[in-house]
Amino acid sequence: MNTIIYLIRHSEPTPKANLKFINNKDSFQVANEKAFLSVSGEKRAEELSQKDELQKIDAVYSSNYVRALGTAKYIALENNTIINVDERLNERKIGEIGELSPNEFERLQKKDFDFKLSGGESFNQTKKRMIEAVKSILMFETGNRVAVVSHGTALTALLSTWCEIGYNYDEDIILSYNEKTIIDGNWTAPHVIKVEFEGMSVKDIEYLNII
Repeated sequence: MNTIIYLIRHSEPTPKANLKFINNKDSFQVANEKAFLSVSGEKRAEELSQKDELQKIDAVYSSNYVRALGTAKYIALENNTIINVDERLNERKIGEIGELSPNEFERLQKKDFDFKLSGGESFNQTKKRMIEAVKSILMFETGNRVAVVSHGTALTALLSTWCEIGYNYDEDIILSYNEKTIIDGNWTAPHVIKVEFEGMSVKDIEYLNII
């Protein structure tokens, strides 16, 4: 029996400029974890949950970030199920960025999958825990249709396991599978990728343009 996993990047969060209003004593990492969905993000998440592809979902898994849980709740409600929270699905930890600009940090990580900051994670470390999470899901949800809500960088790291990797002119990562573009350098919010597994092996990967 094949298992279908819908890898979903969370819906649109509140602008990063507003993070300082969450708690000005929080670190950037904690503030990032607390970022919630914008008004339009809530609407898009609800609309996503009503799409035909996301009906008859057997299980919903999510990172513990607020914006991921905010997206997952609509899918869980629509399918009358609970949210299974798994911290292994969390976004890559940035660490102490110091004087490094965010753009330069992203560029270094995309070019060197082992690059990381103090207290942070590399792409390869993120990939490792994401793969472990997916393997656990496949063991418990064999033959089921599963929604997994996570984050752009974490999902990029995971999908790089099975996809061909390239870069665009802006040095963003492009992922393709069997000559189909899965990620063109940018994630939408939300963004849905359907992965079909036969046992523990990937049978097909497809980007779903459903919202």
